[in-house]
Amino acid sequence: MKKTILLAVLAGIAVSALSFSCIAQAEPDNNLKVVIIRHGEKPDPGDNLSCQGENRALQLPAVLYQKFNIPDYTYVPTLGLGKATKHARMFQTVSPFAIKYNLTVDSKYEEDDYSKVAKNVLEKTGTVLMVWEHKAIPHIAEQLGVKNPPSWQGQDFDSIWVITYPEGKAELSIDQEGLKPSADCNF
Repeated sequence: MKKTILLAVLAGIAVSALSFSCIAQAEPDNNLKVVIIRHGEKPDPGDNLSCQGENRALQLPAVLYQKFNIPDYTYVPTLGLGKATKHARMFQTVSPFAIKYNLTVDSKYEEDDYSKVAKNVLEKTGTVLMVWEHKAIPHIAEQLGVKNPPSWQGQDFDSIWVITYPEGKAELSIDQEGLKPSADCNF
């Protein structure tokens, strides 16, 4: 009888330890896909998109839908309010896509809040779209598990970073929007 109780207690402890170990080592869902793009082109100086950037934003819904369908979650950095609307370009870039497909845009994270936004994203399943500042994107990718992400080049407005988690480990692939938007304001 004592042996049976002792074995039951030991089995309970072993199951609890195994459960804790699995929780502590939780990995991103294999179905998680994080799509990261940079905002559209900007004028020198200025906080908004240029005409070319606006034209890119207007063409993006077709490209993003074709490549990734409708994302389950969409993120941009918090808009800086005050004398200038800092980070407006990210929101302006995603707006046509968000309007067309009625997307909720999460803007509660600061541009440099890499670990907090990454932690939130890693709790998701499905497709996550992030529109961010190019200098911050490698830091976010690193927080999402990408080892040694490349830098994002200053004049590159066309790349798409896609992070997936086959076997629980982050893999980065780089795609292109394939857009060459006009610099004219014909809209």
